[in-house]
Amino acid sequence: MSGAYIEARMDHAISSQPRKVLKAPDRPIAIRENYITDSKTLLTLRPQGDAQSVAAYKVQDENGVTQFTASGRKYNGRSCREFRDASGLPLFELHRKISLRNAWFITLPGSPTADSIATGAPRLAPFGNFTFTFINVAATNVKQLMDDEEVTLEIERHGRVLESFDVVDGDRKIAEVRESIHHNKKIALTTSARRNYRPVLDIIVTPGVDLSLATAIAIIASDSVFGSE
Repeated sequence: MSGAYIEARMDHAISSQPRKVLKAPDRPIAIRENYITDSKTLLTLRPQGDAQSVAAYKVQDENGVTQFTASGRKYNGRSCREFRDASGLPLFELHRKISLRNAWFITLPGSPTADSIATGAPRLAPFGNFTFTFINVAATNVKQLMDDEEVTLEIERHGRVLESFDVVDGDRKIAEVRESIHHNKKIALTTSARRNYRPVLDIIVTPGVDLSLATAIAIIASDSVFGSE
């Protein structure tokens, strides 16, 4: 991890906009409809392993039960992360490209990036902010399909020492990703301590939001700001 990268992380601009409170979306939103939560949910994202690991990230609930895993970027020799559910069933794949327009693509297992169901694009400033656009499979009627089939979320990075990311849908924050005070053994307060630092993150999700969608956003945030294995 370069010195310039560390400096960008430590010295990123803090948003001047007031932060929104957590509030459920005005309609369900999802890329996998069966993972929409009906109550406020806390998940924990745990980095582990390396680029070849079958589970480079684990996502656990408040009881420590694994709900999702994401493989290393070079697992099985493929340059993507494979997301699986608690039983090991493939859900989707996260691809990374060097692009200012669409840097991340989510596809169904084995599909080409041209058939993406979601894309992520970095915002030029401040570092660590990005948008996430996807087809909302939770749209249930003709009017909803016309109005809400495609959704774009704004992911806003906050904090200089303890990092957090607000997932914003229009005028409300529907999820938050933040460094976990409870689960991290140390808090990296200096530039040197940030080298190779991949903290555990808490993911707070409001009712009506797909947990796998929130997990994908959290992993993009972790990869882009803290670096990937």
